[in-house]
Amino acid sequence: MKFSIFQISRKGGREKNEDRMGYCYTRESGLFLLADGMGGHPDGELAAQLALQTVAAMFQKAAKPVVHNVPEFLTTSLMAAHHQIVRLATERAMLDSPRTTLVGAILQNGAAHWVHCGDSRLYLVRDGALLTRTRDHSYAEQKIWA
Repeated sequence: MKFSIFQISRKGGREKNEDRMGYCYTRESGLFLLADGMGGHPDGELAAQLALQTVAAMFQKAAKPVVHNVPEFLTTSLMAAHHQIVRLATERAMLDSPRTTLVGAILQNGAAHWVHCGDSRLYLVRDGALLTRTRDHSYAEQKIWA
């Protein structure tokens, strides 16, 4: 598998950057992740990092050299990341849990599969056109599509 990675993140006017990006791969499969810690909640950067680490660790165990049943893997790993974040909040006795968005894609066998939660989006560039592949799970977006 051949690919190139380009990433950029700007914190804007915020005190800290809560964006996290990562990838891991085998010779036949690649996992690409983006998480954006949610402002207004504590430790968004920690939630984003924990989500990436959880999904990446599961990929490294599952991809031998491909992930069998990719849709199930994506759903299971997203939920595992959620449970890790909830566990962290419980262990720290936090009144409000850390939160993050997550977009994950696996490329293998000539196909792309993805999962997402929150208002981070996945786009596909095909023949020079930018195609939206996901819609927000935000209140504002839900009102648009209602």
